[in-house]
Amino acid sequence: MTDFEINEALSSLEILMSEFFAHTTNNFRKREIENILENFANRRDSWKHCLLFLQKSQNQYVLMFILTTLEKIINRQWIHLSDNEKTEIRLTLMNELMTKHEVMLYFIRNKLAALLVAIARYDWPHLYPDFFSNIVELLKCDGHQCIVGLVLAQAASEELGAARDTGVLLPSARRSQLERLMLKGMPQMLNALSAILEKNAQKEGQSNPPPSPTSGLPQSSALPDLLANAHDVHSGDRALNMDIVVKCLTTLQHLFSWLPLSSHVPPSLVTTVFYWGSVATQSQSVEAALAGLGGVCELLYRRYAPPSSAATALRLHHCSLRLLRHLAHHNTHMHRAPIDYLNKLAEFLKLFVSLHFKRLEAEPEFDAIEFLSYLFQYTFQVPKCSTFVNCLDIWIQFIDVLKPEDTSKYWEALQALVNGVLNKIQFQHNKAQLQHLDNDVCDDDGETEWQTFLKHCIECIARVADLAPLDVFTAVMERWQCLAGVHARSSVGVRVSAPAEADRLLAALLDLATLTRLLGRLAPALLAESDGSSAACAAGAALVERCASSLSGAALTRPHRTHGPPLASAHIALQAEMFACMGAWCCYASECGVPLRTMDSLLAAALPFLVPHEQPEPPLLCHAAAHLLLSLSKNVKFTTDPIMMLGDLYNHAQRSLHYLEPKTGSVVREALVCLSLCRPEAARGLLGAWGSLNGGPSAVLPPLTELLHAFAGASTHSKKIIAEGISSAAESALRMLCDPVYSTSESEITDFFLALFTALLPQLGSFAYTAIDVFLEVAQRETGDSSGSLERLVECVRLGVEAGGGGVRVTAVLELLQIHVLPRATHHSPALARAAHRLLASVLVHRWRYFFPTGPGSGVGVEGAEGARRSDELRGALTALGGALLSQDIDLLRIALNTLDVLNTKWKLYHKALFRSEFMGEFLSVLVSGLSEGGARALLRDEAVSAAHAMAVVDFNAFRHAFLPHFLRSMPGLDQQHAQMLADFPPDTDLPTFTQNILKLMNDVNCYRAYQSLGCNEMGP
Repeated sequence: MTDFEINEALSSLEILMSEFFAHTTNNFRKREIENILENFANRRDSWKHCLLFLQKSQNQYVLMFILTTLEKIINRQWIHLSDNEKTEIRLTLMNELMTKHEVMLYFIRNKLAALLVAIARYDWPHLYPDFFSNIVELLKCDGHQCIVGLVLAQAASEELGAARDTGVLLPSARRSQLERLMLKGMPQMLNALSAILEKNAQKEGQSNPPPSPTSGLPQSSALPDLLANAHDVHSGDRALNMDIVVKCLTTLQHLFSWLPLSSHVPPSLVTTVFYWGSVATQSQSVEAALAGLGGVCELLYRRYAPPSSAATALRLHHCSLRLLRHLAHHNTHMHRAPIDYLNKLAEFLKLFVSLHFKRLEAEPEFDAIEFLSYLFQYTFQVPKCSTFVNCLDIWIQFIDVLKPEDTSKYWEALQALVNGVLNKIQFQHNKAQLQHLDNDVCDDDGETEWQTFLKHCIECIARVADLAPLDVFTAVMERWQCLAGVHARSSVGVRVSAPAEADRLLAALLDLATLTRLLGRLAPALLAESDGSSAACAAGAALVERCASSLSGAALTRPHRTHGPPLASAHIALQAEMFACMGAWCCYASECGVPLRTMDSLLAAALPFLVPHEQPEPPLLCHAAAHLLLSLSKNVKFTTDPIMMLGDLYNHAQRSLHYLEPKTGSVVREALVCLSLCRPEAARGLLGAWGSLNGGPSAVLPPLTELLHAFAGASTHSKKIIAEGISSAAESALRMLCDPVYSTSESEITDFFLALFTALLPQLGSFAYTAIDVFLEVAQRETGDSSGSLERLVECVRLGVEAGGGGVRVTAVLELLQIHVLPRATHHSPALARAAHRLLASVLVHRWRYFFPTGPGSGVGVEGAEGARRSDELRGALTALGGALLSQDIDLLRIALNTLDVLNTKWKLYHKALFRSEFMGEFLSVLVSGLSEGGARALLRDEAVSAAHAMAVVDFNAFRHAFLPHFLRSMPGLDQQHAQMLADFPPDTDLPTFTQNILKLMNDVNCYRAYQSLGCNEMGP
């Protein structure tokens, strides 16, 4: 092409690209332009035009299109190009990168570098021998050339560094070769990267560069003096230098993610990287600091432990200690550091403590108390509560690594931590921070910012209490008792008029609620010892007595009704926390020797909030009182008749609990049944009253369903009483299920039966099998399954199958599955498909002997029509199971793989003649071919390989010499030459080696098929 033709063609391309990205271009025209560009890119010689356009154009849209087209050519046609054509493309790309990298946009530069790495993927070292040496030489340069080297180095690390799936198909042998080549050149690259960091540290005005590998143990000066002389260096090249440092650190971070650390990463490099992680208090250095800490964290996540691991840990200790001292001694440094940096530092400290703290205790240079002292200062000086929570994770990690005998050694630090956290969560001490925490908007976990903060703080104190329960409990109790006196005075109706006094009272009530929650959390730790000490029991009993008294008084005075909104809300929150705290302590009341009269008073304090009033009680208090009632019913043996104690509540419950919120009503029903189980006739009466379906199944059955779920783990005696009480409702519901009049309530009815079968199946007797026959009949209706009713019926049948006994007709179940359920279980109803295959699995696993009938008393298999029929049923079941292996639904695939594993473990499925002759080959084909698939199926790759291995080892010679050659020959798109080459499968039969070999095989199969589809006849090494 002449220059005129080139310029004309380039001008046309620029016009097209500009038109495509113009906001006035409609979608129809965009599709036309896409077709034009695609036709151009698919031409055999399009790369020549791309190289010409690349050298002449400055339009970013055109350049990205050109580079994307070249990327497709490299990935799809590279093997088909001649060596001269490859060289021309490579030299042109390299020349463009080196001559224009200072002026081109960064994403164009990065794309050019990625193309050179893509070429190296195929040609290095045979046709591209200087690829790696070029990168190392560029790393030794200054300025923008160094950045080019860093971009190339990171791209090489990402694409060539490890035998991982990068989205580009390569034979496994080539992947391994590239990894070996990268590892061979790593010492040179790491030296060059380390030199960049050290050189730029000196440019920052440092007289003490990071120590060399031979400098011995780190001293206090191991970290350069940047922290001691923190200042901003104003230089025209400083921004460029920072860009180089940041890029160098991010490159190292990626290298650390895959390099063999102990053999390739020297401790001196770790110190150098950490140095740059400590400069966040300087302007323009935040990115470098984050990248530096990120690199060290990457090493610690991978359990970095070089031969001189103790010396390396000491280096990190001295560096982190110097940084913590720097931040703690100068508040301005702490506040100048970005929150992201402080969080990353907390992440590093957590990893450091978990990996190295116990190891360093034996080193004379390590002062654990000094380290904890500066960690304490850092923890309580960070400006944000979110960062403080991350710091608490460090202390929890510290507590995790301690042994019981270490408690006394570090008790001073742990005690200071408890007192510090207690101050942090109280408005009286930390109102400035706490008042800004949001307590309205919930996150994805359903918690507000305040709830998350409080949960972490309480958990940290509880972890210390696991080591010294009585000491921690006493410290909290002292604060609680002081505030409890304030609460007692405010509960008697004394009006507060002065704003300052009202604020103090509000803070006291909120803090008392917080400490009450904490005391509830400490109950298990305080009484964890099997022979709980008398002091611990006395402390627990004192708390229960004081709370019971407060709750009894509040039940009479209703302080939330006598105060204004802020104080009323605080009283409600406090009373709810006291109910919850006592609910937790009910489990230990008898152990602490709490008198029964106290427990009676707790019950009496809860009941007024569970009966109807003219002025309804706050829902939060009602719900908390319901849970206290439930805890009392489960943990306290009352001497008084509980029905008499319940009084009006029992009478109201027999009629209706609709005056309570549904979730509160469910808790109350469970508590009432628990209390009345000691009088079976009372329990049956309650259940009978609730089970009367006069109000219609849609209204009556859901509460019973929740009740059944609640008692799924109850004792057999309790379940028998409940089954007797609910039998009438079950029989009525079964009749309604068959009656089309109640079809609109089918969802509630089937929900009820699923809960009934889950909780009480052994107690239902013959009714269970009668119900299953009805389920099998109802499930055959040709109706939709939008409500999931069919799914629940199938689950009920499954529970019946798993329960054993002869009441379930296996033939009818298989007929239901094959004719009615599985055909309806399409991809539009995945839940039904999963339920169907769970039922199929239960039939196969629990009724396996059904498929192999024997004559009466003979133990000999039945021949003739009956035996043939059951064999056909087994074939149908295994066929359906095999179909699930093809599913893209990961849950359905998991069910199928687990079923195969259980069948083989329990019944030796893979050794059965029928399976080996009719199913083994197909199952293996599906499993092996699916190993190369990505997406959700890749998550179950280990399970699929394990299943394939279990089938293969039944006859490994047949697998190698018969199955695999036939499998490879039948693979579409794989020529016979490659099939023959790949058929030479290694003879190793152990699972780890088999896994490695079969994954390599399928990688190569996919690679050769892809190149075959692109018209290539062979693939380079």
